Amino acid sequence: MRCIIAVVILLGVSVPCSRAAQGKGTVQEMIAELKKGEPEQLKALEALEALGEKAAEATPALIELFAQKNESVRLQAAITLGKIGAVAVAPLTNTLEAHYADKPKDATTPARFYLVWSLAFIGPSAKSATPTVVKALADPAPDVRRKAAYALGRIDAEPAKVVNALVSALADSDNDVRQTAAESLPKMSTAAVPVLIQALQTGKDELRPVAIRILGQIGAESAPAIPELKTLLLEGKTLADPAADALAGIGAKALPELTAAAASANGNVRMLAIRALHKLGAAAVPSFVDLLGSKHLDVQRQVAALLGGMQVQDKSVVIALGYTTKDKDFQVRNNALNSLRQMGSGAKLAEPYIIALLTDLDPNIRVNAFQTLQGLNIDARPGLKKALGNPDSAVRITTASLMVQLNFEVELAVPTLVEGLKEKNSDLKMQAAHALSLRGLREDEVLPIFLDGLKSATASIRRQAIESIQRYGVKAAKAAGPALINALDDADDSVCGQAMAALRIVGAQPKELFPAMVKVLRRKDTSLHQAASQIIFQVGPTAIDELVTLLKKEDAPGVRLACLQTLAMVGPPAKDALPELVKALDDPAARARMTAARALGNIGPAAKNAEDALKKAAQDADVNVQQIARAALVQIKADPNAKDFQVQGVLTPGDPFDRARQGHFHVVHTYPMKKGQRYQIDLTSPWDNYLRLENPRGDQLAQDDDGGGFPNARIIIVAPEDGWYRIIVTTYSGGASGPYTLKVK
Repeated sequence: MRCIIAVVILLGVSVPCSRAAQGKGTVQEMIAELKKGEPEQLKALEALEALGEKAAEATPALIELFAQKNESVRLQAAITLGKIGAVAVAPLTNTLEAHYADKPKDATTPARFYLVWSLAFIGPSAKSATPTVVKALADPAPDVRRKAAYALGRIDAEPAKVVNALVSALADSDNDVRQTAAESLPKMSTAAVPVLIQALQTGKDELRPVAIRILGQIGAESAPAIPELKTLLLEGKTLADPAADALAGIGAKALPELTAAAASANGNVRMLAIRALHKLGAAAVPSFVDLLGSKHLDVQRQVAALLGGMQVQDKSVVIALGYTTKDKDFQVRNNALNSLRQMGSGAKLAEPYIIALLTDLDPNIRVNAFQTLQGLNIDARPGLKKALGNPDSAVRITTASLMVQLNFEVELAVPTLVEGLKEKNSDLKMQAAHALSLRGLREDEVLPIFLDGLKSATASIRRQAIESIQRYGVKAAKAAGPALINALDDADDSVCGQAMAALRIVGAQPKELFPAMVKVLRRKDTSLHQAASQIIFQVGPTAIDELVTLLKKEDAPGVRLACLQTLAMVGPPAKDALPELVKALDDPAARARMTAARALGNIGPAAKNAEDALKKAAQDADVNVQQIARAALVQIKADPNAKDFQVQGVLTPGDPFDRARQGHFHVVHTYPMKKGQRYQIDLTSPWDNYLRLENPRGDQLAQDDDGGGFPNARIIIVAPEDGWYRIIVTTYSGGASGPYTLKVK
C-alpha cells in the first residue's frame, strides 16, 4: 500500500490508493473499523496514517485505542496521531491532563506512555503541550518518564520551562530516564547552563558527572561553567576526568584554564589537561609549544609526542620541536623526533637539529634520525663516512655505531668501535660496546662495560646496557644476573621493564630470581606482573620447594596465583606441593581454585590422595573450577606405568589468554626433553585446537594447527637442548574451549 503511494507521488499523479482517500465519509468508515478485531484495526490505521492531517476527526477514536492490550495497535495509533499532527495536540494534551488530574499510581498503564509518545511523534507542533509533558516527567511509570524526557527534546519546548525538570530527571532512579534526559538537555543550550552549574555545586553525587558531560556537549555556550569545571579538574578527584573533557568541549574559551592545569603539581591533573588541550586541536598549539619547556618531564614527553599528530606545520612548531630534540631526556628527544617525522616535508626547517641527532648517545634515536632524513629526501650516508674522520671521538664513535646499526660500511666502522672501548668517557665507551654487541663481538671486553653502564646517571644509557647484555643470552647470566635483578628497582620505568625482559632471556640463579620476582608481583603497578610470572614459570621445575614455601606464607593474590600456575605447568614433579595445592582448592579466588585443580590433575596418579578434595571441587560454585576438577579426577586415575606422557585435560573460558594468540584461552604443560632426542606431541579434541611449543626460556620453537588431521595439532621436533619445555594447548578460533587429550612420545 505505502509503496504504491510513494510511486504515485514520484510520478506527480494524484491517484487515490484506498477508499480512505476518497472523502470524509470514508474516514468514518475507518473509525468504525477501529472498533473491530486486530486485522481490521491495523488496516484502518494504515489508511488513516496515509491521510495525515485529513484524518483529524479520527483523533478521539485513535486515543481510545491506547486502552487496548495489543501493543502493535497502540503503537500504530501513536504513529498515526503523529502524522495527523498539530490538530491532535489539544486532544492528546487534554487526555493526558485528565490522567494526571486523577493522580495515577499505576506504573504499568500504557495509555499515558503512548499519549506522550504521540506528542513526541508530532514534534515542534506539540510545543503547547510542554507543561503537561513536564508533569509526565514525574509519572510513576519509568517508561512514561523516559518518553517525556524524549518528547521534551523533540517538541521544541521552551528551555526556561523544562530545564529544571530535565536536570532533576538526571537523578531519576531509572537509568533509561537519566540517559534520555541527558540527551535532551544539550538542545536547551544556554538556558540549561545555569541549572547545570547549580547541579554541580549542590546536586547529588550521581547527578554531577552527568551534568558535567552535558556542559561539554553544549559546547562554547557553557563558558560560564569554566570556573567550576576548573576547580573540579584541579582537585584531581573522581570528577577531574569528566571536567577535563567538558572543558575541551567548551573549546578555546577554556584554553587558559587547561594550560594552567598542565602545570599542576598533580601528575594526573597534568595528563588530563594535556589530553583536553589535544582535543582542542589547532587552538591549543601555541600552548603546546610553550609546554615543551615545562618543568614537568611527563608534560614535556606527552606534548612532544602529540604535536606531530596535530597536523600543524607552523614554523614556530617545527623550530620548537627541533630545539626539543636537544633535551637531556631520551623520551622527550625521541618523541619530538617522531613528531617531526610525522610532519613529513613540513619538518624541513628542523633539518639541522635532525642531523645533530645522528650522533645522539641513544642508538634508537640515531636510527630514527637517519630514517627521518630519508623521509626529507636527504641522504646522510656520505656524511656518515666523512664523520668517521672527525677529530672529536664522540662524533666518530656515535657515527660508527649508527653505521653498524644501519649495516652500512660496517667494515669501516668496527675499528673505530674497538678503539672506542678504550675511551675514558664511560658513555662513549658504552656506545662502542653496544654497537659491537649488535655483531656479537668482543664478549669478554664489552660485558664489564655494560655492567658499569648500569651505574650511569643517564637512564637511556642504563637501558641500552641492559639491551646489550640481553644479546649475549645465557652466556651473560653468571656475570650479569645479579645486576639485572638490582635494575628492577631502577627509578626509570623503561629501565625496569628492559631488565625484566633481559632476565627472561639471560636468567639468573633461582635463589636470586625468586625473591626478586615476588617483590615485583607485590607491586601495585601490574605492568610487570606477567613477565615476573613467566620468569617464575621458567625456573619452576627446579624450584618446587621455593614455590611451596611461598604458598605457605604468602597472602598476595598475584604471588599465590603465579605459584599455582607454575606448579600446574610443572606436572608430576610438583607432587611435593600436594598439601598446599589441596588447601588452595578452598582459596577465595576462583582462578586460584581452578589453577590448583589443574596442578593436581597434571601431577597425575601421584595426586591420588587429593581425590576427595577434587570431588568436592567438582561441585564448586564456579563452573570452570567444576570442569577442571572433573578432568583432574580422570587424570589422577591414569596408568602410572604408561610409557608415554598423556593428559586428559579441559580448556575453559576461565583460563587466561595465550600471550602469543591474544583472545585465545590456553593451558600450559611442561615436559622434560633431552638434547638430540626426537619427540612427537599430539593434541586431539572435538574443537579446532592449536598447539605451540616453547623452549625453557619461553621462546617459541614450533606451532601447528591441523598437523594431526583436522581439527587436531601435531608437532614433531628434535630437542635443541636439555630442559623443561612448555607445551601450550590453545585454540584456532577465539573463544573455543572444551576437553582435550595431550600426548607426548
